[in-house]
Amino acid sequence: MIATRDWYGRDWKLLRLQLVKLCLQHSENLLFDLQKKDPDVLALIKAFTLRLQQNIAARISLDQLGLWQHGLALLVHPEQLARDCEADLEALRGQKTSNGEPVHPRQALARKLQQYFETNRRELVATEMGISANKVKTWERLDRISRDIARLEHLGNRCIDDHFEQVARHIKEHHGHDKNLPRRAETVKGYFYRFSSDCLQFIEDRGDTMDKLSLEDAKELLQGVGMAELSHCLQALSQQQREIIDATFHLGLSKVIYRSVDDYLRNHQLGKVEYETLLQGILTNLGQCIELRLAARQGGLSR
Repeated sequence: MIATRDWYGRDWKLLRLQLVKLCLQHSENLLFDLQKKDPDVLALIKAFTLRLQQNIAARISLDQLGLWQHGLALLVHPEQLARDCEADLEALRGQKTSNGEPVHPRQALARKLQQYFETNRRELVATEMGISANKVKTWERLDRISRDIARLEHLGNRCIDDHFEQVARHIKEHHGHDKNLPRRAETVKGYFYRFSSDCLQFIEDRGDTMDKLSLEDAKELLQGVGMAELSHCLQALSQQQREIIDATFHLGLSKVIYRSVDDYLRNHQLGKVEYETLLQGILTNLGQCIELRLAARQGGLSR
């Protein structure tokens, strides 16, 4: 799944750099044609992206890092790139200045391509995870803030409540008027448990044997499942079922947050055997829901 790769860190930055460089290598004809009077920008961009798609397709089988295979999916929505180019033809024609210096057309195109790929990447991740692209953007901003704090604090594990509190305080102090960033530590925690590989490792390292066994059950259940199907089935759970899933896997689904299974057991006066029975029943129902949705999707594709 595309969302399982490091789409914020090194992998994405490397692929974006290579994509922009490749585009610039093929940009001579495009920039020349954009100089003409009243160019058909959309037709030019479609021809441009077609050449790029052909070039990328030839690179995929030779790519040992496995990055280029994601390049084709990022060359979607040529009409958006065409609109961006049409809105700033002066820069792409070398008729614009910045700080008194002329803007080179290749530099202007590189900036537009970089933003174009960023937008498409977020949409791909969002679709795969069954969420909005804005949530992906918010997570990336949270992640940057978190990494800066972790570097200053020499923090190894970012998936701890103290760090979530630090991030929330930092946002209140330095981004108080930004409504797109969460200000509550529990909301910050929800983003980490949905997006951060640090938190996945933290869950896997927990000492509770029952939690570990349940996590293995969930991994088997979710193997190869699209996040849109999983998200739909999770949202269909009752409030009690969401709380049990959250207490075990920390997905941020329910309104009530429990730090651990033991906290849930104490609050509801349940024994571990009864809890595990409830959990297994929920996982079974989830499995059936996912199977039905995947079968429906495959049936739609076959038609």
